[in-house]
Amino acid sequence: MFLLAALFGVVPVVVGACGSSDTTSATLPPIVTTTSTTSTIAPSTTVPTEYVIQSGDSLQKIAAQFGVSVEDLIALNGITNPDEIEAGATLKIPAPGTPAPPPVTLAITTTTG
Repeated sequence: MFLLAALFGVVPVVVGACGSSDTTSATLPPIVTTTSTTSTIAPSTTVPTEYVIQSGDSLQKIAAQFGVSVEDLIALNGITNPDEIEAGATLKIPAPGTPAPPPVTLAITTTTG
């Protein structure tokens, strides 16, 4: 075997296995496991459904505060005069970006006999 190894330029290596007199033991580094998790949190888009008008408020200020249009506030709340809103009154607030449904108009007809 050594002759063949010398002919081909290979150096034989003998590794001791069983019965080795070497009493030192090598400690392997710990196995490190890396895990990754991804969470997506949607931003909160919660808008109150009602707002109590404060002294000094205007429909423009309230609309800007909640990201809605003045027209949607007027339509949803059936406001006839936007310049006359009262502190303490409660306004319904539409969701931003969705037009408020038009106010419902009831027609009452009576028939007499």
